Amino acid sequence: MTTNKEINLKNEVFKNLSALIESKKVDISTVARGINMSVSTVSLYLQEKYTGNVENLENKLKNYLKVFQKQENIEYKSLKTIETSILKRIYNVANMCQLRGKMGVCYGSPGIGKTTAILEYQKENSGVIYVDPFEKTSARAVLQQIADQLKLNYYSSITLDDFSSNVIKKLEKNKHIIIVDEAENLKIEIFKVLRKIHDRTKNNCGLLFVGTEELSALLLKVRYGFPYISSRIGYIEQLDKLNIADVERLVLQYFPNCEKSLINKVATNCNYNARAIQNMLDLCVDIMKSNDITTLNIDVIDTAKEKLLI
Repeated sequence: MTTNKEINLKNEVFKNLSALIESKKVDISTVARGINMSVSTVSLYLQEKYTGNVENLENKLKNYLKVFQKQENIEYKSLKTIETSILKRIYNVANMCQLRGKMGVCYGSPGIGKTTAILEYQKENSGVIYVDPFEKTSARAVLQQIADQLKLNYYSSITLDDFSSNVIKKLEKNKHIIIVDEAENLKIEIFKVLRKIHDRTKNNCGLLFVGTEELSALLLKVRYGFPYISSRIGYIEQLDKLNIADVERLVLQYFPNCEKSLINKVATNCNYNARAIQNMLDLCVDIMKSNDITTLNIDVIDTAKEKLLI
């Protein structure tokens, strides 16, 4: 026998789900994926034609709606890319490598904004190919990333040499640059393949390797074992931490009226690291919202630091 409570639950779930779909914030397919059920199941439920285990389905939908509501209450900051000292230095090296067809290297600590700078450079310039290799990736996988961005057809049976030749033909027509992020993950064989591509495009394709300090150690290995690769590197840029002006620009995007002393506190607590700063500022926003605090203060920053692995 169905109880009044069960009927009310059904009405509440049905009403809330229907309203959410009508708001166009999500569609039926998204809801179906969220509860690991088929689209037809959710669709039939909304038409009041579902004949399966309604109780089980509604429990899943209830939990989905609960999580969705929590996500709605979280304030997400859409930060503008700012011109940090790191971005400027990567831009300068990338620009020189692309225009002169040179090889370059930029390396520094994780979380200082290297990837952000690369992606921004790609967005603002033509002919930029961004490669983001997995650990222990293969030369063929790297070539696939390059070929995809050049809109080249790819055949799995093609030899690595032929694959490279097709890429070279496409690259030698216009000024390009291949920027490899997290380049410390590359095997020596990939450096060899990319060096050959660089050479055969006759200065029409620059190469920029970007990574952490581990990339510096890898370059030493390349230098002594494969001098024909290292001798082609025309620019090396060791990247430092953000400066206080960079930190200030980041903090002011979250808290436009933030005091200088608090900006300095965030900078020192986060060791001038962009990723750590953004994590801290997100947490500060959540702490303030949970406690009805309207102005950032030192207690909020200290509380946020205690909850972060910095």
